Amino acid sequence: MAFPYPRAVETWRRLAKGELPRETLRLRSRILDRIRAYFRARGFLEVDPPIAVPFPNIDPNVYPVTVSDAGGRASRRFLHTSPELSMKKLLAAGCGNIFYLGKVFRDREGSPLHHPEFTMLEWYRVGESADAVMQDVEGLARDLAREIHGREEIRRGNGAVSLAGPWTRWELSDAFGALLGAPMDEEAPLRAALAKKGLRPGASESWEDLFFRACVDVIEPALRDKGTVFLTGFPSALAAMAKRRAGREGTCERFEGYLCGVELVNGYEELTDPLEQETRLRQLADRHEHRTGIALPVDPGFLEALRMGLPPCSGAALGVDRMAMLLLGKETIEDVALR
Repeated sequence: MAFPYPRAVETWRRLAKGELPRETLRLRSRILDRIRAYFRARGFLEVDPPIAVPFPNIDPNVYPVTVSDAGGRASRRFLHTSPELSMKKLLAAGCGNIFYLGKVFRDREGSPLHHPEFTMLEWYRVGESADAVMQDVEGLARDLAREIHGREEIRRGNGAVSLAGPWTRWELSDAFGALLGAPMDEEAPLRAALAKKGLRPGASESWEDLFFRACVDVIEPALRDKGTVFLTGFPSALAAMAKRRAGREGTCERFEGYLCGVELVNGYEELTDPLEQETRLRQLADRHEHRTGIALPVDPGFLEALRMGLPPCSGAALGVDRMAMLLLGKETIEDVALR
């Protein structure tokens, strides 16, 4: 497991040198307490799924951490990149609305906003749409701001960002049209649009590569001055576990939430059809192996749970370190995280 980000210094050393104020630890503790109180007050059950699992989540852009045995040999277990599979098994067993607050692990991560080990909040609402989960994000952000600042706003740069009202909903296809003048799901126009902006896409870059470059280099920078925004309606090819939109097979009910241009949360209305889900997962596993050279197995227990019956539901995953960073007016997650 690599920890490439050079600022990742042990917490006790940073405390001893005064680089990490003790007040930051107290405020972080209050944030965690408030998150739990928020969901418990709304009838959610906190769950504690296993961290080391025999079958990882499969995503071509996420690298799971492999657990080694006592002899240093790689075992058949992975540190979870998300508790999603375990939580959906619980949903299929009838547990109702649930949430998880704890650590997840992703290898090959390292930047001011990324770290191989980070704290995630993940929750699921049974029988409700993605919009209900977006309302959770709005309500939680307001609640945390009141807890830390006594008002429904955060300070960022030289100004304040209000959290009092609903966040802007912006269809991703509309964002691509407005900022790039190109559709989000067609390779040739997207390549031309990126070249026109001087981003010089490589000849070997796939549509997926171009899509992510457009999001990172064009879409996300444009969100920095928009305060609170949900991007909605992602390509189905990039959300294998999200429900497709009725009448729009190429688009799914996935959203990403941004606060001051920082991606804070990713969520969707869940795909519950077991046959479609198995097909899409195996396609995703093939893409992951082609992209990374690493073959990852599909979890048979998860497929069994889907066949047993996953109820209609929606869920989201929120980066708690990023939320704390924004609430406390810091610039990197290292300024608020314990290592």
